[in-house]
Amino acid sequence: MRISILVENTSKPGLPEGEHGLSLYIEREGSCILFDTGQGSRFEVNAGKMGIDLSEADSAVISHGHYDHGGGIGDFLQSNGHAPVYVQRRAFEPHFWMKPDGSRADIGLDPKLAADERIVPTDGDAEIAKNALLFCEVGDGHPAPVNNRSLFAETDGVIHPDGFEHEQNLMVTENGVSVLIAGCAHRGIANIVDRSRDILGRYPDAVIGGFHLQGRSPKGEGEPEIRELARTLLETGSLYHTGHCTGEAAYRILREEMGSRVQALHTGAVLEF
Repeated sequence: MRISILVENTSKPGLPEGEHGLSLYIEREGSCILFDTGQGSRFEVNAGKMGIDLSEADSAVISHGHYDHGGGIGDFLQSNGHAPVYVQRRAFEPHFWMKPDGSRADIGLDPKLAADERIVPTDGDAEIAKNALLFCEVGDGHPAPVNNRSLFAETDGVIHPDGFEHEQNLMVTENGVSVLIAGCAHRGIANIVDRSRDILGRYPDAVIGGFHLQGRSPKGEGEPEIRELARTLLETGSLYHTGHCTGEAAYRILREEMGSRVQALHTGAVLEF
């Protein structure tokens, strides 16, 4: 299994340019899956630089209804003429960031795309290919990220705190190796990992994604909470690759606690399992 990081917040000299967002390309025997698109067309540009032909993708997944993960849906629909795009059924509802001054910023997806015939609404678990399972039902045994508190959604004209029912995660397995992929882990990465354990009967071999430990508010997750999360993740025995909304400060704390069991993502990187 080969997973290419098409878009992530950071990049390194000589590699494709990053942006605030996330996009991964998963190549397995028998199927290729695009997971998230970032904000716009940069994922396509970077795919070309990395020798990846997105027209060969068999399917695409959007992890949740925020622009930095699904802003390039329209670009993908144009560049790939056949692949279904799996989106949780509530992901196209309006989503907002509530600024400290009380004003709202739209951070949602383009609602006009919801009617496209290749958009496949999901609800609950969905097997999108052999050994590729989407799931959105997650427990709450561990705390959710504190910065969720500034994020809101609108349902039937009513604005309310976002419960992230529109978030979904992907479990892929090949040759006995299972990898869990999350977008921002708004439901809490420890909760998502626990659900993957329930599905697999064991913890995944690797986990990839953002952990939303550094949000838009001036103050991110507290250091004691991050250290506690790190210890919880370390107990799973999984290898973690994280970036995007995890934040550099939070990553340093995770690294102090977890050592080589946690690695930083960057645009242009390729992971092989």
